[in-house]
Amino acid sequence: MFEKLSKSAKKYFKSSNHLQYSGPYSSWDEAMSVSVGYDSDAVLKKVENAILNVLNGVCKYERDGTNFDELPQENKLLDKLKEIDLDNKSLLDFGGGLGSLYINYMDFFHKKNVNFLVLEQKKFFLKGNELKKTFNLEINYFESLIDINSIDVVILSSTLQYIENWKETIDKILAFSPKHIYIDRHPLGDEESQIYVQLNDNYYEEEVTYPIHILNQEEFLKSFEGYRLMDSWNSSFDPSYFKGFHLEKFANSF
Repeated sequence: MFEKLSKSAKKYFKSSNHLQYSGPYSSWDEAMSVSVGYDSDAVLKKVENAILNVLNGVCKYERDGTNFDELPQENKLLDKLKEIDLDNKSLLDFGGGLGSLYINYMDFFHKKNVNFLVLEQKKFFLKGNELKKTFNLEINYFESLIDINSIDVVILSSTLQYIENWKETIDKILAFSPKHIYIDRHPLGDEESQIYVQLNDNYYEEEVTYPIHILNQEEFLKSFEGYRLMDSWNSSFDPSYFKGFHLEKFANSF
């Protein structure tokens, strides 16, 4: 339970994965001041190499820059997406890296004729477009929400916790009035929201650390005004305090 873990950063340490934290810190700026390699190319390099292994048929699956020989037996986010009408819909994977969700499950999204959009920081945006050209990927990469016309479905998987002004980001997304919002792999708990630094020990070829929000769940969900909670789950891949949600826009909400 988050309430037990939040008493000290040491309680967050997980030896089974790279999710380790220091903190909490009093502000995002303070957390940034003790972060190392925040803009490092090591993250992009790791993700790119893993994606190339999938595209070249060396491996079947990529997650967080790590390859796997088989698709996971359970992927709750994908299972939830299969429950709605995705035919010919525009789907935005916000912070979707190089498009791993689409690449891992290309047949599914292709059959649905999904207009798959990925919004990412500049380095990933540029590399994504290189991969799109080389492998004829049916993914549209963007660097800014301003360049996107419409969105039917939004995926926020392991992304909002790394954004300083996460509430402002949510407001910008809600301005598109997507019918469905899927949140996945998001750390939440019952206590007051806190800021930590994710350490990523021995995960990248060089030291890479960055700030992360561990938010109060009630505070977080209240930010999605005009949406109702349809379903919730624990992440298929992370510790139990990482949550997933399906939110649907109220029919009379504008």
